[in-house]
Amino acid sequence: MASRYDLRSAQDLDTSYASLPGTSGTSVTENSTPLKARILNQNLGGCHPSRWIYELLHNNFTVCDVFGRLRKTELNTPYPWEHPHRLMINGNQSYSTNSTRVLSSVCVDCHFHFVFKMSWDERHSQESCNPQQEQWPPSDARFPWHHLVWVGQESQPSPLVKIDNRQRNKYYPLVAREPFACSAGPCTFSVTLEISEPRMTREWIDLLLDHDTIRKNVRRAKEQDPDRYAAATDDWALQAPLNLNTYLKNLLEATSQENARSISKRNKRFFVLFGTRCFEMFRQLEFEETVDVAEDGVDGGTFTPPIPPRSDNPSGATDLGTYRAYIEDVRSEVQCIIHRGGQPAELCTPGLHADLGCAEVPNVDSVLVNITRYEIMGVLPNQPKEVVVNAYKRQWEMIPDKRKALIDALMSIGNDLNDEQLNEYAVTQSSIFESQVQSQTNGDDGGLTNQALLFFELQPLNDYKAQSIVQAFRRKVAQDPSCANTARNMLMLISQASTDDNYTAELVMEYGEGFSLPTAKEILGLSDASGFGPDTLDDVKEKIRNAKDKDAKTTYLEAMEKIAEHTNSTGLKSTVSELREMHGIAVPDGSSATGASAQAANFDLPVGLENIGNTCYLNSLLQYLFTVKPVRDVVINYDKFKLELTDEKIKERLLGGNKMQLDRGEAVVAQAFVQELSDLFNNLEQSDKVATRPSQRLANAVLLSTGTLLKETKSSAEVTTESQPPPLPTRPPPGPPAKENNDVEMITVTANDSRDPVDTASTVSSQTLVEEDSDRSYDKVETSPTTTEDQVIDTVMEVGQDEDVVKISRTSDRPMEISEAVEKPKNGTSQDIESTDVNMRDVEEPETVDQKVLTALEHQKRSSGTDQQDVEEVMGSIINRLQAAIRPSSVDESTGIQFEEIMKTFFVTTINYTKKFDDKTYQKEISFDRSITAFPAPKGSCSLYEALGRNFDQEIIEEDKLSRYTAIKTLPPVLHVLIQRSQSMGSKNGNPVLIPEILYLDRYMDAPHESLTFRKRVESWATASRISDIKASKAAVGSTIPTGPILESIGQEEDAKGSIAAVTEDSEMTDGVKIVEEDWSFDGTVDDDYLLVGRPSVNSVTSAGLPSWPKDIKDTETAIREKMDSELRDKEEALENYYSKLKSNPYRLHAVICHRGQLMSGHYWVWIYDFEQDVWRKYNDSNVEVKRSTDEVLNTLSTSGEPYFLCYVRDEDKETYVDVPRRRRPAPPSDTSFENLDADGDFTVTNSEPLKTSESPQELPPAYSEQNSD
Repeated sequence: MASRYDLRSAQDLDTSYASLPGTSGTSVTENSTPLKARILNQNLGGCHPSRWIYELLHNNFTVCDVFGRLRKTELNTPYPWEHPHRLMINGNQSYSTNSTRVLSSVCVDCHFHFVFKMSWDERHSQESCNPQQEQWPPSDARFPWHHLVWVGQESQPSPLVKIDNRQRNKYYPLVAREPFACSAGPCTFSVTLEISEPRMTREWIDLLLDHDTIRKNVRRAKEQDPDRYAAATDDWALQAPLNLNTYLKNLLEATSQENARSISKRNKRFFVLFGTRCFEMFRQLEFEETVDVAEDGVDGGTFTPPIPPRSDNPSGATDLGTYRAYIEDVRSEVQCIIHRGGQPAELCTPGLHADLGCAEVPNVDSVLVNITRYEIMGVLPNQPKEVVVNAYKRQWEMIPDKRKALIDALMSIGNDLNDEQLNEYAVTQSSIFESQVQSQTNGDDGGLTNQALLFFELQPLNDYKAQSIVQAFRRKVAQDPSCANTARNMLMLISQASTDDNYTAELVMEYGEGFSLPTAKEILGLSDASGFGPDTLDDVKEKIRNAKDKDAKTTYLEAMEKIAEHTNSTGLKSTVSELREMHGIAVPDGSSATGASAQAANFDLPVGLENIGNTCYLNSLLQYLFTVKPVRDVVINYDKFKLELTDEKIKERLLGGNKMQLDRGEAVVAQAFVQELSDLFNNLEQSDKVATRPSQRLANAVLLSTGTLLKETKSSAEVTTESQPPPLPTRPPPGPPAKENNDVEMITVTANDSRDPVDTASTVSSQTLVEEDSDRSYDKVETSPTTTEDQVIDTVMEVGQDEDVVKISRTSDRPMEISEAVEKPKNGTSQDIESTDVNMRDVEEPETVDQKVLTALEHQKRSSGTDQQDVEEVMGSIINRLQAAIRPSSVDESTGIQFEEIMKTFFVTTINYTKKFDDKTYQKEISFDRSITAFPAPKGSCSLYEALGRNFDQEIIEEDKLSRYTAIKTLPPVLHVLIQRSQSMGSKNGNPVLIPEILYLDRYMDAPHESLTFRKRVESWATASRISDIKASKAAVGSTIPTGPILESIGQEEDAKGSIAAVTEDSEMTDGVKIVEEDWSFDGTVDDDYLLVGRPSVNSVTSAGLPSWPKDIKDTETAIREKMDSELRDKEEALENYYSKLKSNPYRLHAVICHRGQLMSGHYWVWIYDFEQDVWRKYNDSNVEVKRSTDEVLNTLSTSGEPYFLCYVRDEDKETYVDVPRRRRPAPPSDTSFENLDADGDFTVTNSEPLKTSESPQELPPAYSEQNSD
């Protein structure tokens, strides 16, 4: 063996050896894909790509059973397929893009087709496995080679191997589709193998290779017409495949049906090589046949091929499953026949190895390949130690129950290779493993942890990741639902043995509070389902009915309850209750908790906000505004800012840069909103629960316009003048009358309930009913009945992985009859009912505007369905309410614009410049906005700067002959950026925007047009535009195959024409001037050979008059591509240098509001950064989570289309304007004294942190509860 010098010390080597896979503490990025996510749901190993290709070519995958299934299937096999396959490229069906690669091939020997569809996430392409990451000693953080794992194994038959009947047609007779994914953490690579049957039948092949019959035809033809067949020889008997190949080649090269070349049945070669015995083959190839029987009885008709349209694939490749692809497939099989006749074939397996990032292993011993140690490791004999250890690390994660066998295999392979370093590594791994198993067994009460691992079919020792343990738990419970309680106990044992808090927390979440959502879905068989509809419900009921014992039934019901809780489905909750009653299964103790507000809190986390009816977007904004000091100051110390509700003050108040007139209704609603917000802010600081509940009154004040509130009040007033009060379909029937009221009639009223079932359901969307002496909508909450006898509700619930609000669509509703008790006097009439029922109508004074809007605020009239308001609109509504509630602090004398704390905090001043092409100066328009807008790229990702550039940079409008741009005149301390994801036709732009932690806004600031700053900005616009053009050109070029080699090869063929011909054919010119032997271009005579539909004119230009074929096309193309790359690098470097100097206006990211779903429905949450504690928190309604890595959060936000509303704060002012208030902790009981008690003897709430005080908006106090707010 060749020696290798290693400059690392022995101590370094020992350190790298002395840790089992995944235990070195090295951080590894995990990038998931839908296929890759399924790896965790199974316990199957994978293999190195070289072995994967070897197993494929030899029909023997170690794990995937595709070949076993094919052996049991009746296949169209003109040749035996149980042999090592030799694959060659098939047709024009292979291509590459930035995120995909398709390789279409056919086996030379059996004609089976193998298509390899490779894909990866373009955003993470730099993190894909790469041989350049190879190193020794090995590292957990390096991934040199893919490790391919079959992901078709499921608890149910995989939909990926169910072949649609449409796919089993003549064009694409698919028999198997098997997906494989790379298991390396950062890698997103996957390959899907598609196998299809040969297109040519055995009968066709026999016709082409029936040499004896063809020789007889030649001899017979020479006897009957010796002059015509003078040039025919017995060699023609071997040329049927060659001729058919040429027919198909010309079909594929034809550009239109007018240029289609028909084959004359009387053609000499066609007549003897094919003749009537092959007519059916051409019919199956869909050639159009004409029949013209002459007097001699010979058919003189034609076969004309249909010309398939060119593919619209950007790469120019042929689409699979089309007629064109079918003809290419048949032609490739014909070429396989030719190659087997002696012409060598160029195999594509080297290219396949390159596509999979591996090297072909020569001279593989077929006996050694199937030895257990190589099968379990997933490698081939004689592969280098780096490959072996890479596979060992991947298999360690994939088949944790076989880790001891993996170490044994590692040691055996080391002996096979006689590699000293690999042997040393293997021995070290074995020693560590054995010692840890022994240590664990001796240290935990007789090996309880090991017993728990074995229960989950995991081999000791426990160095598994928490997620691996959780997956094993889910598999166990899904396979045997009756053991759920035992499985929870085993999970608890494993968690208690760990000293890692995060590890323990992940396991506790699985057994502490019932099943998690992913576990519930796996138990119910919903792991890959997108919805929970009637069919799914029937399947689950069937599982419960067939469950072997009560414990299994209980497991299914608890899983259903989790789905019902996640979807807020009253119908599903009711179904679970009915099933419990039907099977005699009681509700477990403690499962009836009313929600997050009833749970004790972690005082280190902020308080969450409960969703009160599709208000996740409002909750996100409220949590964010709670961290903005000027907003808190206005809300908590409202009396200092309050606008007097006199007609004079209201008339004088003008809002915003447009100086909008304030009316009284707006002012009243605004003050009510601030009062409600003040109560909420106090609750967020003082609550001892996980979450608090915003009042419905607050939500109505934000989400309903004043006009709507007044309109609703008017409608209510009109209702009271009717003869009888109308039924209230949302209220339950009243209870039985008191004994003394004997004259009570039950009036049956039919009403259509137009609400979504979720609105009638839970406290999330409940109707609020206010008692007469109450002034708060949350004093009493009365929920509607979950079911009614005459109401049928059919729902389909979208069940997601995360705790999102999901869309629930109702497919049918029937009118609901409600019995309403109406008290009736003994001798009264209906009119009497009115006079006694409504006793407050004695005074007919009209309500004031104040009374009307305040009354309307008490009743929820807004929709609680899935339609949502835009976050920016809701933010605008909140800001407008806050402005309308306070008086101005100053007035600009020149413009009359009134400023107050809200406007000073949020509003940005922009100038829109417009100039016609012929004008010298710009026209400008100044506006005050609460946010600036960024537009994501139409395709792919872009930076936030690029997205803002689409708003601020210069735009040339050719049709109007003008240019325009926008600049920022003044910036507020807190800047909002709206990522405008709304598109035409109501769709959402989900392309990622790369969000920076620090945003520099200098490039968008206003500058005089004659200044150097502006001139440089104009240059930057031109440079950015050029960069955009180059990238567009590169994208267009990158999606097509280089044409240079193709054109040059065609030119060489043209030059060589006439001198080389594999098969010649005699034919006559139509003018009788010259007789030539016909060739494969089918330019024969009309009456005897191939017919050219739309024949060229006899006056066409001769070859001598044609211009010479262009030279050096390939070199020219390469030079142009290199020039584009060079110019792009130069332009980007110049632009980056320009931007690097513009950093005098830094803003730091403080919060990001995110949205998942469609444009008008989905779920919102918010990330907020705590500058003091240096952590990010995710506020998701009631749940609050903590993330400490800014890089991780920004990477998450920058790789999806979820970020929607960005909140930045001026870097130098961040401590002044934002902070995250600390939750007040109750005083410990040991410190109780009479001074700590209030007048009622209750404990007072004290703050555990020193108070911050200030007198100005620049130093707003976070400990605001200590201030007076009354």
